[in-house]
Amino acid sequence: MPPSIEEIKTQSRHLRGCLYEEVYRSHDPGTSEASRQLLKFFGMYQQDDRDQRRRHLAEKIPLDYSFMVRIALAGGHLSADQYLALDTLANDVGSATIRLTSRQAVQLHGVRKGALAPLVQRLHQSAMTSLAGCGDVERNIMSCPVPDGDGIRDQTAALAKTLARHLKPRTSAYIELFVDGEKVFDVREAEPLYGPSYLPRKFKTGFAVWGDNCTDVYSQDLGLVAYPPIAGAIPRFAVLVGGGLGHSHGASRTHPVLAKPLASVPSHQLLAVVEAIITVQRDYGNRSDRRYARMKYLIEEWGLSRFREEVERRAGFRFGPPPLLRWTDPDDHLGWHPDDSGKGFLGLYIPQGRIADSVSAPVKQGLRQVVERYGPQLRITPQQNLLLVGLRSQDKEAVMQILHRHGLDSSDRRTPLERSGMACVALPTCGLALTDAERVFPAVLEQIRRDWCALGLADTPLIVRMTGCPNNCVRSELAEIGFVGAGPQKYHIYLGGNRAGTRLAQKYRERVALEDLAPTVRPLLVQYAQNRRKGQGFGDWAADNGMAALKDGLTVAGTGVSVDRPR
Repeated sequence: MPPSIEEIKTQSRHLRGCLYEEVYRSHDPGTSEASRQLLKFFGMYQQDDRDQRRRHLAEKIPLDYSFMVRIALAGGHLSADQYLALDTLANDVGSATIRLTSRQAVQLHGVRKGALAPLVQRLHQSAMTSLAGCGDVERNIMSCPVPDGDGIRDQTAALAKTLARHLKPRTSAYIELFVDGEKVFDVREAEPLYGPSYLPRKFKTGFAVWGDNCTDVYSQDLGLVAYPPIAGAIPRFAVLVGGGLGHSHGASRTHPVLAKPLASVPSHQLLAVVEAIITVQRDYGNRSDRRYARMKYLIEEWGLSRFREEVERRAGFRFGPPPLLRWTDPDDHLGWHPDDSGKGFLGLYIPQGRIADSVSAPVKQGLRQVVERYGPQLRITPQQNLLLVGLRSQDKEAVMQILHRHGLDSSDRRTPLERSGMACVALPTCGLALTDAERVFPAVLEQIRRDWCALGLADTPLIVRMTGCPNNCVRSELAEIGFVGAGPQKYHIYLGGNRAGTRLAQKYRERVALEDLAPTVRPLLVQYAQNRRKGQGFGDWAADNGMAALKDGLTVAGTGVSVDRPR
């Protein structure tokens, strides 16, 4: 019987395992299952082209393995030099594309095993790391990407960076293996926070600022909401715990959960609270069944009161009561935003976060030209878009002309529906994907956009997201319309999330064929356009009427209009 993931971690000598032999000595393009699990802690996912997998297996040809490498960037911050280094790396060792993620990280795809160490060495030279890009540790920490001159957003971004450094695994295996290229036999180190088995499962933290939930803070294991500043400083943070949208179609007890309000804590005690929460999950999270290992299930088992008591005991002080949080519709931060210094930032719409070149749209070349010439800072948004920060107002038109020539239209040419749409990578590389997302989403979104605009709703926001499996990397079950992969070219349809990200969508239809997705929601769009209240979003309309009414063709609440029964 092969070892469990818990055994692999515990026996790995702080993540070393047999990685030296398999990365440097083996000619196999892939690695063993144990090494594959350990490599995740270093931000490396072993993948193969699943479009070709069946043919390879039938012809008994070895699978064509490569790696996705995820670079962890707290708050999505990149310097101009760092972005240019990633652009070059994508060409030299990857698939010549850069993928911005919904957690504000960067992914390089198509990296061969022999290129992993050179890639990490070059990341290290540019003060970047893939350590903890994946694995059973704290993942990339999110924060609002908007600069505000050392205001609440810049302060939370700085805290996100500080927290990310503090919560990195302490093992020196990453540097030994991939920077120094050394094998270490005698390991006498400790992981003071994570211990020898690390966490039972991945752990996600996100910062938000009062009133702006652009980071979808309720989807996090740990959400930290900054109070409005007093005398220029953030006095307290609201703490939310136990969010997580991932679940398994075949395990009925798994389910998405919104984070719950736990406490209000002073800013200077935030680190102690975060450590206490992580160690409670470390010590009591489910290690026997990974499907139930996220912290949300521990909180459901214990109840919030017991969880709070244990966290307070470990932190060493009593918490204040959680505040009532109020949110406005989040801004996507796209377009030109000037400041008082004669500079500003330009928010660019990057479809599905994919920065690549094509004959008609050499986007990657255009961005490189702008970054080389004007040297902006870059920040990745939670919607997989990109902010160019610190541009001079006098350079704005020249920058936009360069981008337009290279296929990047100004965001004001996009409808709100297009600007908020997201899809995960899914096939052909993601090993968890049940079906496509990124490759098919543009066509589905375009069908919905045409219907939406034909109904006179072009200027009305609508959040549509698609994932290739129920792990929910782009948080589909917070969307107003969410498509979640359920099998080859089949999707569950979820309706009723809201723009503020504070309500879960509910399942409307199961296993709908790809070609039927837009036609299935079209009658609902018609009914919404005819019968919505003033200012009522589509997700609110769907939630107010309820899935039972929408499924069964009952009269839409308060309208006297019937919705067609799905066939």
